[in-house]
Amino acid sequence: MRSIKSIPAIILFALSTLFSCQKSDDSSNPGGGTNVTPAAGQWKVTFFFDKKDETANYTGYVFEFGSNGSLSASNGSQTWTGTWSTGIDDSANKFLIDFTGTVPSALSDLEEDWLIIQISDNFMHFEHTSGGNGDTDVLKFSKL
Repeated sequence: MRSIKSIPAIILFALSTLFSCQKSDDSSNPGGGTNVTPAAGQWKVTFFFDKKDETANYTGYVFEFGSNGSLSASNGSQTWTGTWSTGIDDSANKFLIDFTGTVPSALSDLEEDWLIIQISDNFMHFEHTSGGNGDTDVLKFSKL
């Protein structure tokens, strides 16, 4: 008889434990989540596709990714700063780019949570699938 009386208590405990534990699938911090860091030095966009090839929009831009999560983009006459970070979103390794303030449209197009396809010392390949229409954007950097 005693064991039957304890069943409601066990069920209540199990349900409270189940609903009190929440797992977050979002995180972002420099180098966190994926343990990858762009190599120090200067980078250029070698391919950018957003419904069509828009690589020419990045001619003349040089990017620097700091090990502390800092980011700069320069076109020779102006420099814009921002941050990069890595994390896990929807169980996928992501690379996030965020510029500070108002930037040219070419740079604002890079402000996404990019799926990491490959990061090496000389090459980075990212993809982003649009939530609205399902198009896939492609971004590739090569080290100068």
